[in-house]
Amino acid sequence: MKNTVYVIVIAVCLILAGVIFVLTRSEGSGGLDSIQRGELVWVMCNNPNCKEAYQIDKKDYYEQVDEQMRANPMAMVTPALTCKKCGEQSVYMAVKCEKCGKMFFSGAVANDFADRCPDPACGYSKTEAERKARLAEQGR
Repeated sequence: MKNTVYVIVIAVCLILAGVIFVLTRSEGSGGLDSIQRGELVWVMCNNPNCKEAYQIDKKDYYEQVDEQMRANPMAMVTPALTCKKCGEQSVYMAVKCEKCGKMFFSGAVANDFADRCPDPACGYSKTEAERKARLAEQGR
């Protein structure tokens, strides 16, 4: 009798877990399929003899990164892509400062916003500006 009760409780728990899973999973598949074509991102070559910067489709960028990660699943960092100018595997996503136009890699200023311009004369961060604007709007 005691074992029958345990079996019934376990079966009810498994059914309940299945129902919760089905009801709470997202409709979209996420991942690469959720990225729309047409949005461009900046990339920059880290080769000191090249430093080429250009824009590519965001979906293309992540598809290439995904392909590189599948080739080396043990990689601990985002893999470099092949530069269209110098041909070296040294291209990473970059940021273009909206204020001064300087190109830099995300996180160039340590312990600060990832999009903080490293140029001491500029120092602009779009993230910081948006947060300040939101806080000012909330303070009204």
